[in-house]
Amino acid sequence: MIKNKKILILLGVIITLAGYFLFKRLQVTDTYWKYIPSSSVVVISSNRIQDSTYFITEENIDAKRLPLLDIATDNLSILNLLTNDKKKVFELINKKQITYSFHPRSTTEWGVLIYIPTTEKDRIWLNIPENQSIRALHHTFQDTKITDIYDLSSHPLFSYILKDDLLIASYNGELIEDVLRTTAIDLQTDDLKYKFSRNPLSKNGTHIYLHTEAWKSIIPEVDKNNHFNFFSSNIPRFQDFYIYQDDDVANFGLESVGDKIPSYYLSQLFKAFEGSPFHNQKYVSQQTSILYRYAAKAKSDFHEHFLDWHENYKSDAWEKLNYHLGKERAVFINNLGSELLFCQLEENSSIGDAKIILAEYSGYEELRKTLQKLAKLSSEATNASQDKFQGYDIFAVNVTEFPSAILGPAFVGFPKTYITYVAPYLVMSNNAQVLQNYLVDFENQSTWKQYPEYDSILNNPKSMPQISMVVNLRKLQRNESIKSYSELTTKLELIQFSCLYEGKKAYPQLILKPKERPTAAKVLNRTFLNLDIEWPELFDQKLSVLQNPTDGTSELLMTDKAFNLLHINNLKTGKIDNISTLDGHIISESFKVDFLNIGRQQRMFATSKSVYAIDEDEQHRFTVFSKSLPAGEEIENLYLIDGGADGSNRFIIKSKLNQIYIWENVTSGLRKINKTFRLDNIMGPIVALNQIGNRGFIIAQGNGKIYLIGENGNIKSGFPTDLLTRTNSPFTWVQNRINDQTELVGISNSGLLSQINLSGKIVSKKQLLRTQPGATFSLIYDKNALDWILTRSTRTKTAILDKEGNELFEIKDIQPNSTIQYHFFGVDNRFISIKSGSFSSLFDLSGKRLGDKAIPSELPIEVTYQPGYYKLLLFSKFESKIQVWSIKLR
Repeated sequence: MIKNKKILILLGVIITLAGYFLFKRLQVTDTYWKYIPSSSVVVISSNRIQDSTYFITEENIDAKRLPLLDIATDNLSILNLLTNDKKKVFELINKKQITYSFHPRSTTEWGVLIYIPTTEKDRIWLNIPENQSIRALHHTFQDTKITDIYDLSSHPLFSYILKDDLLIASYNGELIEDVLRTTAIDLQTDDLKYKFSRNPLSKNGTHIYLHTEAWKSIIPEVDKNNHFNFFSSNIPRFQDFYIYQDDDVANFGLESVGDKIPSYYLSQLFKAFEGSPFHNQKYVSQQTSILYRYAAKAKSDFHEHFLDWHENYKSDAWEKLNYHLGKERAVFINNLGSELLFCQLEENSSIGDAKIILAEYSGYEELRKTLQKLAKLSSEATNASQDKFQGYDIFAVNVTEFPSAILGPAFVGFPKTYITYVAPYLVMSNNAQVLQNYLVDFENQSTWKQYPEYDSILNNPKSMPQISMVVNLRKLQRNESIKSYSELTTKLELIQFSCLYEGKKAYPQLILKPKERPTAAKVLNRTFLNLDIEWPELFDQKLSVLQNPTDGTSELLMTDKAFNLLHINNLKTGKIDNISTLDGHIISESFKVDFLNIGRQQRMFATSKSVYAIDEDEQHRFTVFSKSLPAGEEIENLYLIDGGADGSNRFIIKSKLNQIYIWENVTSGLRKINKTFRLDNIMGPIVALNQIGNRGFIIAQGNGKIYLIGENGNIKSGFPTDLLTRTNSPFTWVQNRINDQTELVGISNSGLLSQINLSGKIVSKKQLLRTQPGATFSLIYDKNALDWILTRSTRTKTAILDKEGNELFEIKDIQPNSTIQYHFFGVDNRFISIKSGSFSSLFDLSGKRLGDKAIPSELPIEVTYQPGYYKLLLFSKFESKIQVWSIKLR
């Protein structure tokens, strides 16, 4: 009995002590939150932001430069205005947990309140600021003295108060008054303050409380149909993060203590199921700038749950399917799996809003018949409903927002949908060209699987979130109105924002992955000579450099005096192999594509007499295919285009007589395009327009006449369009972002940027700034016709312009008759080379010169890019040597 009494007394003491310390903890916590206005959407508590360095990871990423933390850091410098005694400021903030509350002033600006614990010694000098360069005035608000700091010109700097042993300061004086109003009015509202007002702010390290509204100041504003808006609906409204760093890997980021699962339909669909690891990086195109993933491990259980949800789901698109198909529409949902991928692709030369959806699906053969039927019924033009590309079916479904009919309201932005099947995914895109580009990337293995930072993303077995977003920082086009974090992003490769659902709570997580394989300063951006081959005379008109997109390896083709085709694919030894004998020297660009459509690539080029396709099998045996022009005609150039019925690529041959031929496969001859009309002074390259029901070739003549020619060789109605001024470069096509219509675009010699609709009418003219009377303008393509850019040139300088004609940078002090080339390896790897005199220099599109020396070259250099090593290879011919140089970019 006595023993029990002792236990009761001991328990009473423990409870009393616990209650006392709990009260003390809550009292400290309440003291902070008491003075945080309810308008706050971010509260940060940290004992590190005031440190001179706050590095995370061995790459020395400065956490103080992270979004939001950088604003807190900048606002903390307010204290340096109070006194010239740095020791006092140091003692005020050293080793203290300082709190910052953020209050929106506009979409991109914040008002920040700083809360610093003070000692009696601190308060003495804070009451009487000692800096002679400021003026301290006072005013009273709700019986509290507010100190207002002005410069000597009476411009307001900041204000502060001392309350409950706290210094509360802000650049915005009205926020100090809000603090005092907050203490007088204590309303229970649904805001950040009342969500976390019982959470201790005194925890060591860095803690971040935020409302989803806070992300709007960090992420560029997007239109209402941007998928990020729907993705963010799956993240809890209130988020409680702390900074962490993995012990075994370089990743770091923010983890959350969790909050209730949002009511959004995707959250409700996936919350009951465990997430699944991602192993299909080989299906994600390297052009992807943002990947959204939704996945559940229990496929059959999820499918049943999905069908139950879909039974009560109504949409205009779903009703439209019922109009065309009736009950047959159910085939679209009956075989869906449990994984959805939404890919936002990088912007390219023609399309600013490129989307790909990959929906796990089984039973394509049954679906194929339904798709064929739907495409025909929903399209007015019979020849615009179905096509083939590289062996894949492509269906054009003219049902507005078709993906939303199947997958729900989050999958919008598809005025028309182009569909194919790449097992195990049903692939949908909002643009025919985007879908074709995706298939080319998949066949050429230009995917995340080939890139070391992305080949294992989202497959951590320890924690598999059901929804995730992965952002490629280099490919994401930045909004100039949003603050740039270039110092930070130069050290980061990607950002992963995920949400794990467990029980009744959702746990957001933000992972920041630093770039791998940092390059030593003595190697980074330095020019090194890798290979030096004695080659007294180059018989070819240009260097023929090829690259294998699968592994990034490069090779060189050359001919000798006897027309033997020589091959160098070992750039360490320079060993030369004899492949075959040609009927002349190489006069065109060389390409490496799967022209035979057999799963491996062929080497493609032209002599003055013939075009060649050279295949190499697994046993390194070579087979040569060639075609020649009619007798008496010589080849002037060879252009790569896509859109073949069975293969991804075709070739346009331009003769010296300005005749145009097309080579579509090795079994067919060269087909003449302009049989019934004459062309003159054609500006290369010739660009293909490949859209279902609207195929053709865009040809610009030097006299300013622009042709759109159909596949049958007939000039499209309304063409040629006469610019009434000369041009020295090709025209191409773009997608009008306002009406989604395809238009032709190009520029005249004098800088008139024109757009032409498919009826041949000029719908837009824009005169670009002509800095000097003799300046001429051009549109230049990269050799693979993947992207283009504008230039403005005089005899001694050249400006590089973006597609709207805005100047990116200017290259000065060049010699007359210089050669400018554009090298495109994705939106994050674009380069300009310029041959001036006997040297070539390389620049990125910010105007930064790459390498520490110019490359000696008698011919324009050729450039390849090795993505796995972030390395450029530059090929040049100088005097009696062929040289291979390298530049490490990262």
